[in-house]
Amino acid sequence: MSSLKKPEACESLTDIRAGIDFFDRQILESLQQRLGYVKAAVRFKANEQAIPAPERVAAMLQDRRDWAVDAGFDVDFVEKLYEHIIYWNIQQQISHWQALHSERSTEKTR
Repeated sequence: MSSLKKPEACESLTDIRAGIDFFDRQILESLQQRLGYVKAAVRFKANEQAIPAPERVAAMLQDRRDWAVDAGFDVDFVEKLYEHIIYWNIQQQISHWQALHSERSTEKTR
């Protein structure tokens, strides 16, 4: 792939698509890294019931709304996007918690 051009320097749809693909890959890599932190948080949760943390979710969503305003993004879009990300991550964290604790239970019974 040739070097990434700034949007205003693109000379074709191929250039545009290369830029979009580049940033879509970065978004996915960032989501993967974020999930790593979400799973690592299991170490600091007292139990599975502590994972959803609705007060933390509400605070996070408000922060993301504020960030959207600062960035000039559509606030409702950003909130819905992060709702999906956060709730999916919560489910992943619960699954990770269950897997870790089932492994520990199995090790204790050996």
